[in-house]
Amino acid sequence: MKKLTILLICVWAMMLAFTFSSSAQTVFALQNGSRTQFYTTLSSAISNIQDGDTLYLPGKPLDGDYTFAKKVTIIGAGYDPDSAAATGITKITGRVYFAKNSKGSSMTGIRTEGRVYVRDSLITITRSNLESLEIQNGSNPIGFVYVGDCIIRNNIEGANDVVTNVLIERCILNGNLGGGNKTNNLVIKNCVLTYNGNYFLYSISNIIYQNSIILNTNNYMFTAGSSSLTFTNNLFVRPAFSNNTYVMTGNIFGVPESDIFVDSANGNYHIKPTCTQALTLATDGKEVGIYGTDNPFLVPTFAPRFISINNAESTVNGKLSVKMTVEARNR
Repeated sequence: MKKLTILLICVWAMMLAFTFSSSAQTVFALQNGSRTQFYTTLSSAISNIQDGDTLYLPGKPLDGDYTFAKKVTIIGAGYDPDSAAATGITKITGRVYFAKNSKGSSMTGIRTEGRVYVRDSLITITRSNLESLEIQNGSNPIGFVYVGDCIIRNNIEGANDVVTNVLIERCILNGNLGGGNKTNNLVIKNCVLTYNGNYFLYSISNIIYQNSIILNTNNYMFTAGSSSLTFTNNLFVRPAFSNNTYVMTGNIFGVPESDIFVDSANGNYHIKPTCTQALTLATDGKEVGIYGTDNPFLVPTFAPRFISINNAESTVNGKLSVKMTVEARNR
């Protein structure tokens, strides 16, 4: 395991060297065990993916829609300008499809300007910034999807009654769950739900909200068409509400947003020390929201944070000098 970790870091460093050298062309690296291959376009790299490969993406905009139909681990440079300050962020300008036969794939450290489509099981998405998310492949069952430590800027849609066991954890959700979501065992856990528009809980069912902070105060069509929802140990800004099909336990209502967060206007969702009810409200006795659980929300890149990268202008004896300053960050 140690040797594999070292190899992954070396491949990552090699890719960065190609990306940031003033004279080198950006490349896309595929790695699997001792096999490492480089490609000059993302489409050519995707065409050559073998099941179990790791695909490294550089910190730059990548134009187009991309479909993955094999098991692949996708690692970007990060989506946050601070944590990817030296590398630049990895941004896919189009849509991303985890198509049939991509079972077991994962993606981390990427911003998408288009929707991410999950159409197979065992897909993991972490530390990414997604335009929106859809989990469904018609009547084909999908299960065990994990989305963690992400920002989802718009809606989560598509989950029908053959989608099971989906966990969305420690995420900032700026949209709502689109109408029709009725999956079994879809859990929204330790999230911050910022959407304050109409139709917040519109036409959805069989979804569990747990240990989350829910900011919506809009009354128009707030619960229309929804049923069989479970709310457990959440903090609400709105007053208490009820529905005879809902299960509601351990929730706190009517807490002003200004009393909860350090600086939500600027995206700081740490809880104020004075909001004591939020600090131990979760089912595990920890705080609700994205900084709860044993592994609180964290923005950084997959690799250690790169402070600076300096590459030589030319090779010496066939070798290129690469100097990096990195910073390890605790959760």
